[in-house]
Amino acid sequence: MSRFFKRKKDEKEDEGTEKAVEATEVETAEEEPVEAPEVVEEPAVEEEVSVGGADTIPYHSEIQDRLMYMFNDSNIGGGIEGTDEFYIEFMAMGERFWIGKAPLGNIELKTGAMTDQDAHVRIANDVVSDLLSAATFDEFTKIYLQYYKSAEAGKFVKIEVRKPITDLNRRGYARVPIMKLLIGSAR
Repeated sequence: MSRFFKRKKDEKEDEGTEKAVEATEVETAEEEPVEAPEVVEEPAVEEEVSVGGADTIPYHSEIQDRLMYMFNDSNIGGGIEGTDEFYIEFMAMGERFWIGKAPLGNIELKTGAMTDQDAHVRIANDVVSDLLSAATFDEFTKIYLQYYKSAEAGKFVKIEVRKPITDLNRRGYARVPIMKLLIGSAR
C-alpha cells in the first residue's frame, strides 16, 4: 500500500511544480517584453520537375538526329516496341524526311517524300533552331506546342494527320510520349 500512496504523492508534487513553473513564466512575460528572434528566410530555389523528360538531351546539329534520338530513348520513346507500325513525314530546313517503323521492324530514318504516311509535320527553320537548343524533352515540348498553338510569321509547326485518329491511337500514338507530342497536338 505504501507504494500506491507514494505514487499519488509524486503526482501531486509534479502538479505543484508545473503550476509554479507556469506562474513564473507568466510573471516574466509580463515584466519584460520578449522579442522573437528574426528569422531570415533564404529565397527558395525553384527546380523544374518534369515527367518523362528531366534527362538532358545531348547536342544535335540536325533535327533528324534529335528526333531519332528521342524515338530511340527509353523514356521519351518508350512503348514503341508494342506498336505495329508508324510513318511520320517531316518537312524541315528545306528537306523532306520521314521516320517510321515497319511491323516487327526497327525505327528508321529515310530522306525524301513518302506516299502513305500517318501524318505530315512542317516545322519552320527558326523553330528548328529553337528545338535543337532545347536541353530537355520538356523544353522541346514547350517550344513545339508554343509554335503549334500560336504560329508567328516565320515560326510555326503545322501538323496534318492523314489517317483516322482511332487507328493511330491503337498503333501507339496515344501512349508513346514523342508520338503523342508530334501528332497528339492536332487532336
